[in-house]
Amino acid sequence: MARHGEARAHSAAGAADGGPLRILLVLATSTGGVGTHVAALAREYAAAGHAVGVIGPAATESHFGFTDHPGVRFAPLELGTSVGPRDTAALGRLSRLVTAFRADIVHAHGFRAGLVTLAALGRIRRRERPVSVVTWHNQAAGTGARGLAEKAVERYVARRADLTVGASEDLVLRARACGAQTAVFAPVAAPDAAFTEDVNIALLRSQKIRELGLPRGSVLVLAVGRIAPQKNYRLLLDAFSRITAEHPEAHLLIAGSADAHELAALEQTVAEQRLPVRFLGQRSDIAALNQAADVFVLTSGWEARALVVQEAMMAGRAIVATAVGGVPGLLGDAGLLVPPGDPEALAAALGTLLADPAERSRLGRRAALAAVDLPREPEVATTLLHHYRAVLGR
Repeated sequence: MARHGEARAHSAAGAADGGPLRILLVLATSTGGVGTHVAALAREYAAAGHAVGVIGPAATESHFGFTDHPGVRFAPLELGTSVGPRDTAALGRLSRLVTAFRADIVHAHGFRAGLVTLAALGRIRRRERPVSVVTWHNQAAGTGARGLAEKAVERYVARRADLTVGASEDLVLRARACGAQTAVFAPVAAPDAAFTEDVNIALLRSQKIRELGLPRGSVLVLAVGRIAPQKNYRLLLDAFSRITAEHPEAHLLIAGSADAHELAALEQTVAEQRLPVRFLGQRSDIAALNQAADVFVLTSGWEARALVVQEAMMAGRAIVATAVGGVPGLLGDAGLLVPPGDPEALAAALGTLLADPAERSRLGRRAALAAVDLPREPEVATTLLHHYRAVLGR
């Protein structure tokens, strides 16, 4: 591996030819898709015989249980969502952890982790430096000064990483436009949920309705994802308020951890308009909620290949989603796509499904059939290992 120095040439050649790799996965604060993806990769890599370490905030280990899987090691490194004075210490600790682990590959997930990881690797002598990989899970969406800073981070991460992975095809194109050396597509796969063919959906729905204290005969509209501006739940409440008079049986459930400021604003809207909306917080029963729901809705301003949509497809739900990022390619004609930021179009799509149980069933079957062809976690891990070896073998 000439580009990474003679001292590592022998071990790198073995890794490139198919031997076991030493892989470090780095992530910042996460309670959702990124952490789920990293946990899956760690599990699959370890099961395949590779040495695997995960580096991230202590809370991510508590939430995702990376070390629950044999062969996976974890080291805490507090990486929040914004740059701060603690980063200097984080850079030093991360570079020491990488050196001690003798990693062949350091794979960071997200811009925050990517920025810190690449800066930390810059402190390691070039001949001892491992291959750097950064997965883009999102695009820069800030405006004004924040937007300029985010775009600068995009360019830095794209140009410094040996390999850039896009979680959707549009992110691959964006990375290339930002100067990425090599950019490839590798989807984030939804975990195989414990869906069973013999589950009594009617009974499950009744149980959830009773658990939530809702009226019998309620029709459940479910949204899943962190309550934050990107998810655009304000748009969802706007659209939902337009159809509640015509569909009084409809109840909206929103499951996910919350940005406190964003949640307070949404709760105020719900209270003022007396909307039939429940904020469920972080849940461990998303699979059951999907099975109990009549309609799944996604209103994000941008997504890659959203795990929550994949989970809803696997559950056979009728889906309404904004046509953003990788969602159209993921969902295709197995759901209803609406323009982002258009409450009238969203209300019309929701109204159509609430008024037509047969159409909900038809779209649910199409979603379930489309989900059969979705890549699963082992396939995604194998694809990434192939890309790692390609870079190591240069």
